[in-house]
Amino acid sequence: MMTIKEWAAEYRRINEAEREDLRQRLPLELPQDSIRGYLSLCEFVVKLSPDAREAFAEERRRRYLELEARLRKAARYWNHALPN
Repeated sequence: MMTIKEWAAEYRRINEAEREDLRQRLPLELPQDSIRGYLSLCEFVVKLSPDAREAFAEERRRRYLELEARLRKAARYWNHALPN
């Protein structure tokens, strides 16, 4: 059985690996594909927990706006046209 410190260290390591994966993948992905992936993940979480939609609505909204801003910045850098 894992201790809380071991669990937290593993969680941090997984998050760092996911962040690095995103850093490498983002320049190669179309912004629309990144947004679709994020929304798909949100829908998956809602299926796991029926009350997740209400409980995390503000969190998802804030994260979506942050992601949209980052994707628009990447799109400008790569000269991709995005719908408004």
